[in-house]
Amino acid sequence: MSDDFESMLDESFAADAGISPGEKIEVTVVSIGADHVFLDLGTRAEGMIPREELTVEGELSVAIGDRITVFTTGSRDGAVECARTIGGASSMDRGLDKEALMEKISEAHDAGIPVEGIVKEVNKGGFSVSIMGVRAFCPVSQIERGFCETPEDHLEKTYSFSIIKYEEGGRNVVVSRRRILEQEAEETAAEVWGGLKEGDIFDGTVSSVQKYGAFVDIGGIDGLVHVSEISHTRVEDPKEVLDVGQKVRVQIKDLNHSDKKISLSLKSLETDPWSDAVSEFTSGRVMKGVVTRIVQFGAFVELMPGVEGLVHISQMSQEKRISNPREVVSQGGDVKVKVLEIDPDRRRISLAIVDENAQDEAAVTRDLQELQAKASKSGMGTLGDLLKGSIKKK
Repeated sequence: MSDDFESMLDESFAADAGISPGEKIEVTVVSIGADHVFLDLGTRAEGMIPREELTVEGELSVAIGDRITVFTTGSRDGAVECARTIGGASSMDRGLDKEALMEKISEAHDAGIPVEGIVKEVNKGGFSVSIMGVRAFCPVSQIERGFCETPEDHLEKTYSFSIIKYEEGGRNVVVSRRRILEQEAEETAAEVWGGLKEGDIFDGTVSSVQKYGAFVDIGGIDGLVHVSEISHTRVEDPKEVLDVGQKVRVQIKDLNHSDKKISLSLKSLETDPWSDAVSEFTSGRVMKGVVTRIVQFGAFVELMPGVEGLVHISQMSQEKRISNPREVVSQGGDVKVKVLEIDPDRRRISLAIVDENAQDEAAVTRDLQELQAKASKSGMGTLGDLLKGSIKKK
């Protein structure tokens, strides 16, 4: 049988099995040989992958029954050849010449199969990457999913790359690691989304902090913690309390499957301070607070972390009419207030400012009235006489 006929037969067999070069498929390990691991592709064709591609530090990383993801690269002897990536030590050991190496890289580009490369140098605009000894270029924007702050960290690292440009017979090869990472992230996200439900709690990592909140990675996908969900205490700027890379525990508040949006909360996992406020803030209680916001109709006063009450402008003074709350209070200032009413269901507390000067005047008036009453009852003369007597005793 001629080589050409045998090649045509193999290609026909693979095509009949519904397999094309460059496909990414999930397979099952069915047997392990001395040189190859054999795979169930879910078709009548059997798959095979070089054993060394599944060996890590001399140890085989798979067992019979394991499910793994591979790329199809061609067909041989009625079996579909598979690979995790093209390149790496296992390919270099096969002694391929320059022309054969370039052909394999070209095939990987055409079929969309990842190649394995080593980052060798940092140069203007990116990196020099060695793929089986062939030089390729990776733009700095394509080495990570986000902004690359320290390019030197990637030197001598071995990564999987996607070939995004193959020109001039291999003299101009451009690769991207970012494309691989984004594909992996999409696959992970699809798996994670399938198991999400409202109320789930995750240990996540802050990935970005904005004025309106923070994005948290909960295992391959990001959700938004709106600024109002960071803490029971009012947060003006999320950057004051959260940092990129910080570990946090969050709870899912809402899921939007159609838009792929997740709303998260930090404060839902904290003790709600309103549970203490209901029992402590009884009507008539006088306490100190801090003015947190001034609005046209009054001022909000923080009575304890996470609990605010409203002093309406009509409750700011008993002596005169107030046209602007700033006549009486200033933001960040301490005030003494009295609880007028608390509405636990609506989470609202109505307050009134306690005028200490007015209290002192009222106390003087009460003292004078008491003295007047004593003078009239005891026949000790006028109120003036009684006051003089009181002063002499002192």
